[in-house]
Amino acid sequence: MATTTLQNLRRQFGRYLGYGEQIGKDGTAWTTTSNIGVSTTIVSTELRDYGFDDITESGSGDDVFENWWVIIHGATNVQAVRRVKSYDASAGQITVAGTNLVAETTAVDFELHKYSPTLIRELINTARLRSFPDLCQPVNKTLWSSQRQSRFEVPSTIIGTPTSIYLERGVSVDYGNNILSNADFEAFDPIADGITDATGWEVVTLDIAQEKLTTTPTNYAVFRGQSSARCTSQTGSVGTLLQSISSPGSYSGQTINFSIWVYCLTTSVVSTSIVLNGSITLGTANDGGLHTGNGWELLTTSVNSTVTISSLNVGVSVVSTATNNTEFYVDDAICVIGPTQEPAAGREVLSDWRYEPIIQGTSQRNEVFFPYDLPDNYALRFEGIGYLSSLSAETDTIEIGQPQTDLLIAHTAHLYFARSSLTSPDSEASFDVSRRQLIQQDIDRLAHHRVRAPRHRMEQPGWTR
Repeated sequence: MATTTLQNLRRQFGRYLGYGEQIGKDGTAWTTTSNIGVSTTIVSTELRDYGFDDITESGSGDDVFENWWVIIHGATNVQAVRRVKSYDASAGQITVAGTNLVAETTAVDFELHKYSPTLIRELINTARLRSFPDLCQPVNKTLWSSQRQSRFEVPSTIIGTPTSIYLERGVSVDYGNNILSNADFEAFDPIADGITDATGWEVVTLDIAQEKLTTTPTNYAVFRGQSSARCTSQTGSVGTLLQSISSPGSYSGQTINFSIWVYCLTTSVVSTSIVLNGSITLGTANDGGLHTGNGWELLTTSVNSTVTISSLNVGVSVVSTATNNTEFYVDDAICVIGPTQEPAAGREVLSDWRYEPIIQGTSQRNEVFFPYDLPDNYALRFEGIGYLSSLSAETDTIEIGQPQTDLLIAHTAHLYFARSSLTSPDSEASFDVSRRQLIQQDIDRLAHHRVRAPRHRMEQPGWTR
């Protein structure tokens, strides 16, 4: 899935409105020539060498960036935004209004924008909502049917009608060939001060706790039974949750098959892990052993042993230190030996359901209901579409890339001039209206780049409530 950062979207906004050269060298960022001190000045000879003193309408290079905005990407001036007070073209020096900047020990990057970076971010976040459903992201969410029921609340991350609903059930960990103990994560041992540990499992640089099933149908953190293990990665470290297999030598020369249900909302962070004689095999996207970040998923990995096994551990690993403090849940693990995999989890497409928005006062929730009670101890998987993610930090990402970002930026620019026309004098307001009309033409032209989200297609069953 393509993604784009807030920083890149803001720069694309500037290029769309025609001041891309001024944002930074090559449309990215400028670099300070001398380190920023405790002052209100920023010096970059790149600005001077680029010749901005020769391109102003007024003919005075010192006016070119007056009342513009600067955003600094420093170690201490993190996302610091200031209004430009003046510019010395001969020195490439910007003086900003407001309080002094914080001293930087090295050269840092900065951007120049005609419009407030804070406002641009707000407009982008509004545009992602305005452009729905043309711009959206797929959403998968698994609820657990812990009791017989016919009505379920649609996960709030799904906007409108779900596109598909599946009934799926994991294989019972009581499957006769499962060599794991406490495979269902129902048993936890107290350690101290309320801290528990999953019986039979060991953690390395992971925090683990028991997650208990609640009475609400929307409980998602337990896949089956009464509890699961809640794991949290530690700062700056990969982590593992493993079970050591007893008498590993008896499995020499055979295939080790491991599967486990994992709930996670972060992409490509959690994978299966089989450690054979100290050598680790991590699950990958190709073999179904790497989590995609879409709720409950069954991760699987197999290893063919051609040597005598002296030690064997199976479990899950946090495979990236880039996402510290990632929370995920694990439940129902199975490890079987031999050429035959454990029975596959079943999945059934449900089609005889209806969608119903429920409005109570000023609040609304969305529900689906069936003409019968669904059985208990089943997972109900909802698929649909949701809003693109909100953006705050520079590195925050939205779930689209070009050409979809072109459409988002056009919506953002349209919002800007709509807002501007409300506060502009009559002559400028008329100009803003003209700009909006041109931008609307761009939006219409780019409409074919919308996300091709699946639509709910279902013949309504012949039943009534």
